Amino acid sequence: MKISVFKTEAGRDKVRAYYSQVLGQFPFGQQYADTTYGKTFMLTAGQESNPPIILLHGSCSNSAFWFPEIMVLSSNYRVYAVDIIGEAGNSEEYRPDLNSDAFALWMKEVLDALKLEKTALAGNSLGGWMALKFATAYPERVSRLILTASAGLSQVSPQFTAKVEQELQPDKTVSMDPALLGDQDIPKEALYFMDLILENFNPIKELPVFTDEDLQRLDMPLLFIGGEDDSIIDTQASAQRLSHLLPSARIHMLPDCGHAVFNSIEYILPFLADTQ
Repeated sequence: MKISVFKTEAGRDKVRAYYSQVLGQFPFGQQYADTTYGKTFMLTAGQESNPPIILLHGSCSNSAFWFPEIMVLSSNYRVYAVDIIGEAGNSEEYRPDLNSDAFALWMKEVLDALKLEKTALAGNSLGGWMALKFATAYPERVSRLILTASAGLSQVSPQFTAKVEQELQPDKTVSMDPALLGDQDIPKEALYFMDLILENFNPIKELPVFTDEDLQRLDMPLLFIGGEDDSIIDTQASAQRLSHLLPSARIHMLPDCGHAVFNSIEYILPFLADTQ
């Protein structure tokens, strides 16, 4: 029996109704792709003749949170911001087994539906894990790989997990921790949306870490961006591991930056444009 990632149908409908309101203010296309794992929703922008890039969002999130990056990237790229299945967006609400090949196969089907033989792939946090899942399984279909505060390279901080458990409310909800956002001025609408999702959604609690053998299959240019003060991911360990296994990987560790990286586009654009 499949179990929805939303706590209730009413909660799912509240999240999606607000998401619809937000998307109604965005100048992007919207489309679905049919896959074996259910319908997959995405935002699209940029000329179809431009080089493609797929964006994968973080946990307890959806493609709306890519808005600034989509606006910049769409000038020179065909952008597909994909709602991950089993997350708080408009895609299928059932989550496959994280230890299976399902997420890699799902992403392959998305690329097939879009008729993309090869694409640049960018993932943030959980989206980085999803990007790694696909890129390690199908490296020939990824032209460039961009990982921002990515999961899957080191363990999630046990201190963070303990803090979340400690702050759980009686109804099993938890509010957004402002420390994750740093000193950034976040619009109140975005903060409301984050809390709405956390109130009504069951997030992934633990992600498998990729093996050395997995990571050594990544033969495409790779960019890793991480905050030195990340309280969720051990980005220092992640960066050191990549440097050891993939010496050609480009790594940017950002001082005074936590898990939420708001200026990643400054590093993504030159990485995508580099022809070397």
